[in-house]
Amino acid sequence: TMGQFSAPFEIESLGRDWIAGTPGVTFRRRVEGCIDAIRAEPDTSTRGVLIAERDPVDFSAAFFAAVFLGTPVMLANPRWGQLEWEEVASSVNPARCYGASQMTVLPRSDIEPLKSGDILIPTGGSSGGVKFAVHDWSSLRAAWRGFEAFIEPGAYNAYCVLPLYHVSGLMQLVRAFLSGGQIAFPDFKTLQSVGFPSGRVQGYCLSLVTTQLQRLLSQSQLHSELEAARAIFVGGGPMSEALAEQARVLRLPIILSYGMTETAAMVAAMPTEEFLAGRVTAGRPLDHVTVDIVSPTGSRCAVGEPGRIRIAGDCLFKGYRGSSGGLQGDGRYLTDDEGFVDEQDRLHVIGRIDRLIVSGGEKIDPREVEVAIRETGLVEEVLAVGRSDPEWGQMLVAFYTTCTDSEVSKDLEGRVREQLANYKRPKQMIRVPKLPLNEKGKLDHRLIDQILGEVAESTD
Repeated sequence: TMGQFSAPFEIESLGRDWIAGTPGVTFRRRVEGCIDAIRAEPDTSTRGVLIAERDPVDFSAAFFAAVFLGTPVMLANPRWGQLEWEEVASSVNPARCYGASQMTVLPRSDIEPLKSGDILIPTGGSSGGVKFAVHDWSSLRAAWRGFEAFIEPGAYNAYCVLPLYHVSGLMQLVRAFLSGGQIAFPDFKTLQSVGFPSGRVQGYCLSLVTTQLQRLLSQSQLHSELEAARAIFVGGGPMSEALAEQARVLRLPIILSYGMTETAAMVAAMPTEEFLAGRVTAGRPLDHVTVDIVSPTGSRCAVGEPGRIRIAGDCLFKGYRGSSGGLQGDGRYLTDDEGFVDEQDRLHVIGRIDRLIVSGGEKIDPREVEVAIRETGLVEEVLAVGRSDPEWGQMLVAFYTTCTDSEVSKDLEGRVREQLANYKRPKQMIRVPKLPLNEKGKLDHRLIDQILGEVAESTD
């Protein structure tokens, strides 16, 4: 213990052999080394530590050290670009950084102190840019309990191919630790091309976005491995009917799910048998949450009536760091997702009520992309949109105009590469005489499709 804070777990519990390739005694020593380093750093109790580790074992050691001490911890994407790091620096001032960070650790008086036990998980929201959803160990435990009740108690074993700074990767680490399970961190590209690691994780689960599932299914030699999984959780965007049918033919143990950073991942899930029977929904709410649908006036919607999805439960975040908004006064979270509940209490997610794009499981605010492209000084106007794509769910496309006829495409791509993380870079940047907007200034979808069709024909 430190001060009034009680450690949420015994340090000895980290010493079992539970992380593939790393003996438990070795991992425990690495955590203890991080604990000593954090304790030796001044101001960590109010400024916290930031983790931008690429290596999952290094990440895990720093994370469990901070949680054990009650030191505020911020998770970060080591591949963020300059704009993202500038936004992060406007809301937090860590006393110590792990990994590939662009943060200064010099103390700043203009940054509000963090609270003991805070776990800040990055998310992209409708307001754009980077912001942090503030959780703590108790909200992560609550999310695990709801998950455990759904999948049945016992060891949760996982091949984790999602980044640990992302809530869907972090919660796999938390579940494996709390349940007494095992976790391995295979490189996804290696897994896709070579196959699963030779050291077997028994009764393993996979959590994938639809893009990853499609890529694994494209490799026929992996089909038997996927069929052997205990469960394959799929979230991060809609699944195409073609992909769903391919998974059904193989009788894969697919569990469609719905969740977000603000809810510590999964809050609704559909059992495999319903998926195999032909249904494609977000499933029913898990035991640890209450989900309802509300109208624009705030009243609850009737069965089958669409509205905004609202969530209550102990797994909810405490609010945002670096952005306004968050929980309602009654402690419930009003999401930016539109959906409805059917007569069997299944949740159907229709889509975003704002312009947010979900590509490959990552949230992208097109307005942030537009600002980055505009600030290159190479374009006059820019419009970023999401278009349906069988691989990515949605594909980010940017249309732009220029003042002159000079070619700027290569310079533009280079500048955007410097400014934005990889997943926020448009898959296509198309120069047009004028933006594809109608007379009301709204997206002209027919014109967008026409332009994309002409580009596709010219590149064939």
